[in-house]
Amino acid sequence: MRSRNLALSIILIIIIIYSLFHTDVKEGMDNNNPPFPIDVVYTWAGENHSDNARTSNNNELKYSLRSVMKYAPWVNKIYILMNPPKTKPSWFNKEYSNKIVIVDHNDTFINKRNMPSKNSNSIETTIVNIPGLSENFIYFNDDVYLGNNVSYLDFFNQDGSKIIVDADRIKNCKSMVIENKQSKMNIELPQYCGIANHIPFSNKKSIIKDFQKKYGDYTNWVQSIKRRKGTGGAFCNKQNLHHWCQQQHGPIAKFAYDNGLAEIFNFSANDIIYIAHNYDKQLQKLNYINHLKPKFYCINDVKIDSATERRNYYKKVNDFMDKYYPEKPFFEK
Repeated sequence: MRSRNLALSIILIIIIIYSLFHTDVKEGMDNNNPPFPIDVVYTWAGENHSDNARTSNNNELKYSLRSVMKYAPWVNKIYILMNPPKTKPSWFNKEYSNKIVIVDHNDTFINKRNMPSKNSNSIETTIVNIPGLSENFIYFNDDVYLGNNVSYLDFFNQDGSKIIVDADRIKNCKSMVIENKQSKMNIELPQYCGIANHIPFSNKKSIIKDFQKKYGDYTNWVQSIKRRKGTGGAFCNKQNLHHWCQQQHGPIAKFAYDNGLAEIFNFSANDIIYIAHNYDKQLQKLNYINHLKPKFYCINDVKIDSATERRNYYKKVNDFMDKYYPEKPFFEK
């Protein structure tokens, strides 16, 4: 009996210690006061209601902004990098400038010969040139959303010195050149890391600048590609490079990790949900979002064949968003 009571006492002590530690961690993860400024950056094609899947506006930005304001209130400034000319979205009121800064490619493309650009990979190389952007920032595509409370510690360490990289972005990195072939470009290439996960990307301006300095010719090549068809793989294949050779999120993360500037973090499978029209035409995974409340999710409209199908698809998406994010931020009309 005595040994049993001793064992129970030890177990109780362990539980108490774990609870205290767990509470400290949770309080850190709920911290809404990062000790350094963290901005958010979006790239946006503008309020274009065409049938082009890559440029059509279906209220993605509106609801993604709502998700940031609701679940990451600690964010400093939000920058919207859009196609020229920079224009206030129609749903913004006059108060938006208290939180949001609108810039266009004229503000970020140093080499004007690379404009106008419709290639998102090219445009993303210029984010680091946004005037006033903080050293630490998080990049969002407009079809990426926060589904639950996030802490700055989901993106950076407490001292801000390292970014946190999800393992999927760097675990399969390899040579940019297709196996058993030779590159047709006589330039230094970064590691190839395949298609990036559909989540917000944390980064630091200093890391990107170092990456672009080391791989300057590669960066200039990507930036010079003004337009692309589909995912842009044709440009890569012509140079004997892997399909996603223009996409830099993975290569930058790999560069940061190899140089001791990033740490690997494995998000739970329930923390990331990806919905794509070609896999889920009926949007059944919206039920997963309601149930699991993931940290990050993406709703991609790839391969919608008709304007009618697109309208029906986004009617469901917008109805869902209105219920999931019912609160309008102060800058919405």
